[in-house]
Amino acid sequence: MSANHSDNIIFSLLDDDLFIRWVLYPTPELNLYWQEQINKNEELKSNIYTLKDIINKLKIKEPTLSQDDRMAIWSKIEQNTLHKTKKQPARRVWLQVASIAAVIALLVGGYWVFVQNQGTLTETDYTSIIVKDEQFIRSDDVVLTLPDNKKVAVDSSNIIYNKEGISNIHSEQAKAETDKLQLNQLTVPYGKTISLTLSDGTKMWVNSGSRVIYPSVFGKDKREIFVSGEIYLDVVKNPDLPFIVKTNHINVNVLGTKFNVSAYDNESTQSVVLVSGAVGVKSNELKGNYNILPNQKFSYQASSKEVNIQKVDVNNYISWIQGYLLLNSENLDSVLQKLERHYNISFSYDSNKLKDIRVSGKLDLHGGIEGVLKYIAITVPINYSINGKTIKIELKS
Repeated sequence: MSANHSDNIIFSLLDDDLFIRWVLYPTPELNLYWQEQINKNEELKSNIYTLKDIINKLKIKEPTLSQDDRMAIWSKIEQNTLHKTKKQPARRVWLQVASIAAVIALLVGGYWVFVQNQGTLTETDYTSIIVKDEQFIRSDDVVLTLPDNKKVAVDSSNIIYNKEGISNIHSEQAKAETDKLQLNQLTVPYGKTISLTLSDGTKMWVNSGSRVIYPSVFGKDKREIFVSGEIYLDVVKNPDLPFIVKTNHINVNVLGTKFNVSAYDNESTQSVVLVSGAVGVKSNELKGNYNILPNQKFSYQASSKEVNIQKVDVNNYISWIQGYLLLNSENLDSVLQKLERHYNISFSYDSNKLKDIRVSGKLDLHGGIEGVLKYIAITVPINYSINGKTIKIELKS
């Protein structure tokens, strides 16, 4: 392969946002994509792996290149025979070094800032703007808070945004500005669920007792939302515009995939369950980045900082969007919390006495709470008494 042809490949790779993203922020999906590119074109192989190695070494330093960095880059290129230039005049060698190093510095530096900003520099402080008024969660209405802070009661089972950021529930909503995110906040109270189609076509199901912050139209560099509660997402794939789901503890990064996120404020564990595609989980709290594969569940215990990844039956975690709970030896205390949110009721019980009781089976949530409790009482040793919206649970003596 000629030096000029190799130069073209190098600069083509360095100008490829997907390549830089793969090197600095790899995911299983990107790994598969670039492996396919290598298999299609053998000439890419040595260039890709050499540049990948160089950029990875740069990543552990400040995103600026010193003279020593430039010489190290050139030395690495020579070692891998990307350019046979040892006999070239010194001035020409140095110009090539400086040219390649400058491009790497620009792209790596820029993308490094982009990746870091996902969790730090340009991060929106969602926790400061999210509504935490308990009356909204216990109300009878789904409420949409618009960018101008106007609140709209939602009587539809789904909200749909078009590409311009206009929704089907508020005809007077102004067209969103592409250079300024218009953040909406959706509050879904206990006893309600709703579906939401975002401006890029991504579909979201929002569970009871959840709040979601999202823009009318996504920005030009990323698609980002914030959730406090539980959502199921079917993300439209866009390799040039990553999709990020933020909670108060973790960031979930995807290209296009289906997955469930559970991050209720009153629960100590947050989880991500992947149905298809690939996702990466990271945050300032986590010690590393975690890539999750289909049929896996990522769990993060905030108090202990513990992470657990396990293989699961995903249907047990996404059946709620169909109006069912599929339980496989689930703790009764956890089941009662879900029922509280779904039916907007309150249970009274001694959690210490119920902590070892496990429930299995299929709970149909389309009917009333009494039918669900009858089923549970058949399978586990409890008695219940209903007094309006308060239900007392006791162990059978």
